[in-house]
Amino acid sequence: MQPDAFLQMIDQRVLLLDGGLGTLLISMGLEQGRAPEWWVVEHPQRIYQAHRAYVLAGSELIHTSTFGASPGKLASVGLEGRCQEINQAAVYLAREACEPTTLVAGDVGPTGLLLPPLGKATEQEIGQALQEQMEALAQAGVDLFSIETMFDLREARVAVMAASGLGLPVMASMTFESRKRGYFTIMGDKLVPSLTALHQAGAQAVGFNCSVTPDVMTGMVHAARMEIEVPLVAQPNAGQPQVSAEGIRYPASAEEFARHLVEMALDGARLVGGCCGTDPSFIQAALLALEAAELR
Repeated sequence: MQPDAFLQMIDQRVLLLDGGLGTLLISMGLEQGRAPEWWVVEHPQRIYQAHRAYVLAGSELIHTSTFGASPGKLASVGLEGRCQEINQAAVYLAREACEPTTLVAGDVGPTGLLLPPLGKATEQEIGQALQEQMEALAQAGVDLFSIETMFDLREARVAVMAASGLGLPVMASMTFESRKRGYFTIMGDKLVPSLTALHQAGAQAVGFNCSVTPDVMTGMVHAARMEIEVPLVAQPNAGQPQVSAEGIRYPASAEEFARHLVEMALDGARLVGGCCGTDPSFIQAALLALEAAELR
């Protein structure tokens, strides 16, 4: 897909994304602490089933199971030297689960390499790691890149520039938290300047995912929309995680989640979906709510 075609698509309608793939896989048996990328090769049918469930629920765009599939991240979980294999297999599974019109986004998360003062990595090292993963995703036939859950603007910019150089559309999200003085990443990056920088680096759509509840992300959408005119991405969690005897649970209901997604879309978000704790029932509820609000 060409970037201009992607912009035209999201200009015409709100695009419904998928939900929290990692937490869905955990509910399907993925062990806590086990990298989802292992299941790409060990249990490909379960990866397919997870993608397919989101497609059947109404997702128009699904993310490949490659959030941690950069070379260093793979090496840290025992998958060293398998970057191309894992990324290409993940794209195949996602594509198999899709309808003809469903978009497949190559999912790219933080590399795990930390820049100073927290680490000793350089932007060049991060760029090289991301380039290897992104080239594998592009060769396998993704429609676009989704760079997400970034917390350091420097790494996020490197990721966007690497993705933009491959000629596909790019959506880039960072994870922010609410503070008294506004919205910031844990590294202290401010919301609006960060999104502006990502757009200037080459992303067609920018936004936020993970970390916060739907009501907090509603405020983020409003704050961004007041200052920038760039297509916004919004993927909140299903509430704040709570530890129980059965494991981690997320308290928000599908209906509450869907109501907030509608608010975000009405306020200008063009790509909406979910992150941790949002299973296919949340996406189905969001589809019905968006249709009821005549946003689709």
